[in-house]
Amino acid sequence: MKAAEHPRSCGLVYREIPEGKQKTIHGSDDVTGPRFGSSRKIAMDTRQPVKAYVTRQFDASPQQVFNAWIDSRTAEKWLFAAGRGVCVEIDARARGWFYVVGRRSGANVEHVGEYLEVWRPHRLVFALLAEKYSLNFELVTVVFNPRGTGCELSLIHETKAEFVQEVRSDWIKLLDRLAAMFSQIGRDAPGRIAS
Repeated sequence: MKAAEHPRSCGLVYREIPEGKQKTIHGSDDVTGPRFGSSRKIAMDTRQPVKAYVTRQFDASPQQVFNAWIDSRTAEKWLFAAGRGVCVEIDARARGWFYVVGRRSGANVEHVGEYLEVWRPHRLVFALLAEKYSLNFELVTVVFNPRGTGCELSLIHETKAEFVQEVRSDWIKLLDRLAAMFSQIGRDAPGRIAS
């Protein structure tokens, strides 16, 4: 298939990879790896990933917390770029993608990913690449469970053993920002994130 630029892709070109050339993630026959266009070859790390776990309680429904992950206007307030977003694009569907560019220490940092599973409002699974930090896509699974009138979010990020503590710490900071955003919305009611 001919490479085509998405109209709101911030200049990034996405291509379909011909059948038979796609990589399978974790042995599943129907889930293919990220298909982002690139003229560079990226080395694959063959070591077994280690899982970093994070759990967080929210005073918002699972639907509201789920939506905060997939709505670009909301995600730019807390996810990766955290208000310093240069570009936040999200196509939240299976085999859809996200592209988040933020400023950190005076430089642009890109986070790119592909959604492997989108089960509203229960579960998101995506492959994530932050090229400044790693040349490998890493698998992230986020589960949204109802707890009373709120939500318990459980996140698993599969990464290299030497990055587990840093990855866990980074997700805790991001989820703290998300909780602060919901807290602010509660104080500014009736404005809420769409259900």
